[in-house]
Amino acid sequence: MPSNSSRKTDRKGKGKASASISTSANRVLAGRVGPREIAPSFSSATIQDQRYAEIVEMFNKVNNNINGVKDDIAAVNSNMAAFKNRMGVVVDTSGKTHTAFADFATAYANNQTRMASLGPSLMPSYVPQTSLSDAEVSVIISEIFAEKLWDWKFESDDPALVAENESKKKWNLNEKINHRDNVAVINYLKSYISAQTRLAGTHPRVISDKIKNRYKHSHRTFHESPEQKAKKNSKGRANSRTLQMSIRRKSTYMDNWVAIDAAMGYKTGNPVEKAYLKLFQKDAMSDGESDIEIVDNLPRRCLHVARPTWRSEEFNRLLTMVDDIDRTHHVLNAGVGTKPRMNRYPATLLPCSVPATLSQSLPRWAINDE
Repeated sequence: MPSNSSRKTDRKGKGKASASISTSANRVLAGRVGPREIAPSFSSATIQDQRYAEIVEMFNKVNNNINGVKDDIAAVNSNMAAFKNRMGVVVDTSGKTHTAFADFATAYANNQTRMASLGPSLMPSYVPQTSLSDAEVSVIISEIFAEKLWDWKFESDDPALVAENESKKKWNLNEKINHRDNVAVINYLKSYISAQTRLAGTHPRVISDKIKNRYKHSHRTFHESPEQKAKKNSKGRANSRTLQMSIRRKSTYMDNWVAIDAAMGYKTGNPVEKAYLKLFQKDAMSDGESDIEIVDNLPRRCLHVARPTWRSEEFNRLLTMVDDIDRTHHVLNAGVGTKPRMNRYPATLLPCSVPATLSQSLPRWAINDE
């Protein structure tokens, strides 16, 4: 059994060790000593390792807290700098706000009070920029034109509908756009369109341009000769036919592309699948005019097609194959009363060069070199 003197000496040693730990921890917190300097003050290896780990953890937490405070201070300084730059306020080194800021705040408050006294109609408001595309804006404005403008081509047996059309704003189509009658219509439309919430943010110049273009179109159409109208209608019908033919051929090809690709064979540069899909473009279709043919002593409508001379025989073979598949499918799936499609006959050739829209996209084999 140890003597009293031994126990006293042991307690004294523990007291010194505790004091040493406390002193080291304080030095760590103060940032004046690293964790490695603390290890020699422990007399027991087990206690030393445990205490050492605890103090290292404490040291890391303190450093993290210090770094966090530094980041917060940097953020505050950055915000203060931005504040001073935006507001034009001078802040002195002691942190006291310059008199200019007080003057600014007072002037701003007085201005807000004055604006409020004028009533809500004169208060400034934020108008967001429109997120609509030009096409969407055009559709909306066209709807407004149909709603508000008199249609000189309108015909109806309903007196109420006729009266409604006559009550709308009218262009004076016998005068130029700067005539007072037309200026009055323009000003009315500008005011009405600009007030539409769904067009908020649309630039006034865009609105003005679309109104002027509407007048020009109406004026030109109103004064067309019968020959000009017939030519325009014919062109419109041809454009519609070629568009529908492009859509139908593309759809037929997509449903039968495996068999069609096999029948056409491989050509250099073709992709592995749907090799001929890009050829079914509107500008590559044939134009034609409908006519009457006699079959079994009965008249039947048909379409006499004028094939463009720039298309190669191989390209024409592809289109004929697709048309045959489409015609067969239509006959097999036609219901009672289904109107048969007009037969297409390559009646003539249309001398022309490759359209500019196709010259870069078509393969060489699709173009006639002659």
